[in-house]
Amino acid sequence: MVSGQSRRRNVELVIMGWVLLVGLLAQARPAALSAQTTQDRENRALVYLVQADELYSKASYDKAVESYRQVALMSASRLNLSRAYMGLSLCYFYLNDTANAKVYILKVLEIDPLKEVSDLFHPQAFVDLFEGVRKDNAEKLSHRQPLLSLEESRAAQLAPRSTPPAPSVTAMPEKSGGPRGGRWEIGFHYSYWGVNVAKGLFEDALIKAASKEIRNNVTDQLNGLGHGVLNRSSDTNELTFDSQGSNYGAEIRFYPLGRRGSMSLGVSIEQTHIKLMMKGPVTQSYSDGSSARVDSDAVVETNPVTTHLSFRWDFLPSSRVTPYFIFGLGLGPLNGQARYTYSGTYSRGGLQATVTGDWLKTFDDLRQEHEIDLNLLVIVHAAFGLSAEIFRGVLLTGEAGFWDGLILRGGLAFRL
Repeated sequence: MVSGQSRRRNVELVIMGWVLLVGLLAQARPAALSAQTTQDRENRALVYLVQADELYSKASYDKAVESYRQVALMSASRLNLSRAYMGLSLCYFYLNDTANAKVYILKVLEIDPLKEVSDLFHPQAFVDLFEGVRKDNAEKLSHRQPLLSLEESRAAQLAPRSTPPAPSVTAMPEKSGGPRGGRWEIGFHYSYWGVNVAKGLFEDALIKAASKEIRNNVTDQLNGLGHGVLNRSSDTNELTFDSQGSNYGAEIRFYPLGRRGSMSLGVSIEQTHIKLMMKGPVTQSYSDGSSARVDSDAVVETNPVTTHLSFRWDFLPSSRVTPYFIFGLGLGPLNGQARYTYSGTYSRGGLQATVTGDWLKTFDDLRQEHEIDLNLLVIVHAAFGLSAEIFRGVLLTGEAGFWDGLILRGGLAFRL
């Protein structure tokens, strides 16, 4: 039979066991709750990170800043913090807040001193800013450790699959659709063409050539009408020169350094209409005292289709309005025609006779007769212009310059 003392000892042992178990459970519960709370906080931080990346991709930089800040406030993950700080530095960069951009670049480097950025994914100006912060803080950063420890790498692999994957921040700037667009630009333009401002360079030569051709034709016609052989003595002309034309084309342009790059390379297909006109009276006098006076109208016209390669430099590439300079060359077949008509009178003594005629030849005819030798038209393009972004990625352009003549051009472009 068990004594009363033994029974009391057994009861005491049971009670002590229960007390010990309850104490252990009480200690374990806060730890479990703490672990659960930490995991929930990191999950919410990842949701904010996804939201921030999406806003950043739409160039909503002000809103993206708020979401990235939420990640920075609630996350303890060095990987998440690095991505949030990187996003903040880029947002402030595009908002032209260089001071804050530098602050968050330094925070990125404090977490990951080996972090690299490339101009393949970021504007060169941001890459230069990033490396400048690294250089200015080289001594401070020399004692920092790389971003991911072995434990963090394993934790990243074991992250809950239900958490939406966040896109990489570093690949987004060229897709952001922000001011000035991305690397490619497609444009269409129309130009007014003329050489009247510079006609003094070649006006006399063209007028003399046209006047001579008309006088030769009039003389040959009169000789064929039985007026004998007329010997020319002197001549005059009152021809006036004019020009007009147009140009339109489509162009694709590439910016090697992306949205903030100043230099670009363009390829275009152009249709140019060029028309040179000489009009007025021409008089031919002959040695027998007779003369012919005709009113003439001469035209040289060509419509070349040319392919152009051009280089352009934007002076303020990050601004919505930027002046630029463009230089290029174009090549294409030289086709067209030259023609003239005339009508007037031939006077000899008291007699008069009507003289009329016309002449038309294509450039191919003139080449066969060795009047001209050119087969290929070379167009030199040099101009100053202005580009203005009227909507995200949509730009109006205007320029004035040289296009084997003078041009005034307006266009519409789409930056992709």
